[in-house]
Amino acid sequence: MIIDLFSHIGPRKGEFYKVESLLELEDQAGVDKVMICSQLETIDNGYIFDCTQRYPDRTLGFGVINPWDMDGEEELERCFRDYNFYGVKMNPIRFGYSADRKSLLGPFFELCSKYGKCMVVHGMSDMFSVPDKWGEMARAYPDVPVVLYHIGVPLMVERCCELAKTLPNFYLSTSGSYVPAIKAAYDAVGPDKIIFSSDAPFGNPAQEIEKVRFVVKNEAHLDKILCQNAKDILHL
Repeated sequence: MIIDLFSHIGPRKGEFYKVESLLELEDQAGVDKVMICSQLETIDNGYIFDCTQRYPDRTLGFGVINPWDMDGEEELERCFRDYNFYGVKMNPIRFGYSADRKSLLGPFFELCSKYGKCMVVHGMSDMFSVPDKWGEMARAYPDVPVVLYHIGVPLMVERCCELAKTLPNFYLSTSGSYVPAIKAAYDAVGPDKIIFSSDAPFGNPAQEIEKVRFVVKNEAHLDKILCQNAKDILHL
């Protein structure tokens, strides 16, 4: 089995990327289940829920929240309580906040803790979203898995690896990462802290899988990265 732990679907300015188009792309790559979340430009968690109802065996719903929204906490609780989503996607770059701003993000981490969900986050080397900021939140909420997309490329790969080695609830995910970054993470932390994701449709799942296969030759390790680690975090 292969699980892709990151994709965006739904409306954004100039297009509407439907779940059926995503599943066709994932089929071509041999992916069995795919995490789906709303486009950040136009949050529509209701559409994500509808897709999980129509394709329950293929899709894993995640909420997207703008923490500045007045009803952000209520919306996330709806995602967990009513939609039974597996976690929430956060991106400080799109919504203009620092990832370690506990007064703003704390309530959302608390909801993840309350419902046993995970936090998946944008983690390149952008000022507001550098890995150490997410590391600080992971330390403050040790029962919430924090999955960092992009492995800190281009400038903070080494620091991402150090955080993943140090923090039990801090994971690295491969979407948008270069082969050398994936190799650095694999060499530094092994297969237990790395999770495959594609960032479809912006990344091609088949190509992203090949990056992982290029680095990881051990079949048992591949199974962890492509499937088992995601299953463990999401309690599948």
